[in-house]
Amino acid sequence: MRSISILVVFAVEIVSSVFAAPVSGTLVFGGVERHYIYVVPPGYDGKTAISLVLIFHGAGNDGALLEQTLGFTDLQRKRTFLAVYPNGIDKAWNGGRTQPTSDESAKSDDVGFVGALIDVLGAKFHIDPKRIFATGSSNGAIFCDTLAVRLSDRIAAIGPVNGNLSPTIASKYKQKSQVSVISFNGTADPFVQFAGDPEPGQELFSTPDTIAYWVKMNGCDPSPLVTVIPKAVPDDGTAVKRFDFEGGRANTEVVAYIIAQGGHTWPGFHTYPGWAKIAGKTAMSVDATKAIIEFFEKHPKP
Repeated sequence: MRSISILVVFAVEIVSSVFAAPVSGTLVFGGVERHYIYVVPPGYDGKTAISLVLIFHGAGNDGALLEQTLGFTDLQRKRTFLAVYPNGIDKAWNGGRTQPTSDESAKSDDVGFVGALIDVLGAKFHIDPKRIFATGSSNGAIFCDTLAVRLSDRIAAIGPVNGNLSPTIASKYKQKSQVSVISFNGTADPFVQFAGDPEPGQELFSTPDTIAYWVKMNGCDPSPLVTVIPKAVPDDGTAVKRFDFEGGRANTEVVAYIIAQGGHTWPGFHTYPGWAKIAGKTAMSVDATKAIIEFFEKHPKP
């Protein structure tokens, strides 16, 4: 991945007249206009520092779809955090496994773009620098793992859903600080395989190896507390266990939800029937969106 110098020329905000409605923004970075949307929580007063939650779409999707479907906006009515949905070039993220399709986007420094976006948002809102978080699905989840390695000095915790860490990222870059992790993986995921992917250019650790990496990097107790999650009613055909690896340095923790027979889906979100035929089963016994936000609240930077 070629690094591009950070060049923020300007940021344009299209301000919505409806408070707490999605607002569109653009940021010119590396000579390319980048797009994102954000939702300001109803309780934001401009004085109290708030959390920033970056939510990354999967390949082929965009931030607007996630804002409309995953329930983060609903949670903002009860919890005060700024939700931001960046868009990748060609609807993909260059940072881990899946590369964008065009020559221009394949060279894009998406990690640098995220750093610049954090700066722009920090200038506009009163963001607590110790409470900057990232979550996402699929390619966006893989990108979260990449950010936790490469922007570990800024990201407090990540919540990848249907993603594993790239061994290339793990070997090429050295973390500057610990990052707490809450993750969700299905054993029957057809796209981000639980057993990992050794294909050249597509390499990913297995889910157990990804978890072990974060447990080791954070210095957590390698013997987890295991909780069996009660099955959903009606039974959705999955079985969920939660693994808590506690006692990490700087108050970090690793929590892993392993979903037996789970597919490439977002737990707690009813998948469209057509996608379910391809992606597999969805665990309805756990609300990933709520669990991620609750985890983030407990794990700021020290």
